[in-house]
Amino acid sequence: MTHRTTTAASTVSANRCLYRAPAGRRCRAEVHDLKLGLCPKHGASRVPAAPKPSADFLQVLTTDCNDFTTAMGIHNSLYELYKLLAADLITARRAAVLAYIANLVLRTIPIVHSEIDSDSSNEPVRIDFGDLPRPIRTAPAPIPAESGHSS
Repeated sequence: MTHRTTTAASTVSANRCLYRAPAGRRCRAEVHDLKLGLCPKHGASRVPAAPKPSADFLQVLTTDCNDFTTAMGIHNSLYELYKLLAADLITARRAAVLAYIANLVLRTIPIVHSEIDSDSSNEPVRIDFGDLPRPIRTAPAPIPAESGHSS
């Protein structure tokens, strides 16, 4: 019958993190997860992040939206979008895309209403760009003739 004996050095070595730096040095921290054999610092990068709750935000974003035909409906949807982003339930990229689409829908509401309204068929479609800066259209001041110049 053969008995295995463990030395103190091998026990200490087994309790150390298995991560090796690019230079070949081994991490000295104590292992907390024996399955991975890594310390919390190095084990965190190997364990997949907990998935965010996959939820269908359609119901939240379309409540009180009036089918996105009014500015108030779009405002309500953007407000809900803001709350989802603040609670970190939706990615910033996804929220930015949805906000951009809401901006496009908001800009087209007057055009859609003018097409639906038969009385305004003779009126041109007017798009209000809000308070965007406008070019200065005043004529420049004339340049005074140079005096004292002889030819």
